[in-house]
Amino acid sequence: MKFDPNNPVIQLCATGMQLEAQGKIDEAVQSFQKAWSLAANDFERFTAAHYVARNQKDPILNLKWNMDALRYAQAINNDSFKGHYPSLHLNIAKSYETLGDLPMAHEHYRKAAIYGDALPLNPYGDMIKSGINEGMKRAGAKSYQHPVIDALINAWCQRKDLRPLAHVLPAYISNLGTDTDINKLISALSFLSATRCLPVDEQTKTDALIAELSA
Repeated sequence: MKFDPNNPVIQLCATGMQLEAQGKIDEAVQSFQKAWSLAANDFERFTAAHYVARNQKDPILNLKWNMDALRYAQAINNDSFKGHYPSLHLNIAKSYETLGDLPMAHEHYRKAAIYGDALPLNPYGDMIKSGINEGMKRAGAKSYQHPVIDALINAWCQRKDLRPLAHVLPAYISNLGTDTDINKLISALSFLSATRCLPVDEQTKTDALIAELSA
């Protein structure tokens, strides 16, 4: 489902974002609230609720609007909307975390991770995955980790070896353990292996990792 730039609700939300970027928070809030008042279907309500949630100072209201955004997104019942679920669950998890409810925060970080494969393979998707990963750690959940990769990254950091870090770190820190993320990590390790820029012992570990993850 595509956003219609001529839709008045979309236009008001875009105006609110511009005002927010200018530091005019009160005016931005008014624009988002006006968008909500005009919203007439689930798509428009989802969009407006998502933006109304942004500047809620009361964490309970922040949670309420984030929950509303998810509820209207789910009511749309369109597979293309699943790409929004990770960020929506991430926002809800953060709301619960702010309220000190770590079990519920954990639950929604977990749900955000489940829908991680629906995220686009671009910097935005990586940013959302990193946010989920960090949130899961704060909530006491187990995020994707591999001791050999951790050891290799520590070694590269200690000697300031930027080349392997540039190849592997982005695919590792945003990894939620999904098939897509594992394949992305395999590709990064494979590309690094092909450069033959590592010491012999690290080259051997990298090749073994590729075989292990590909099994």
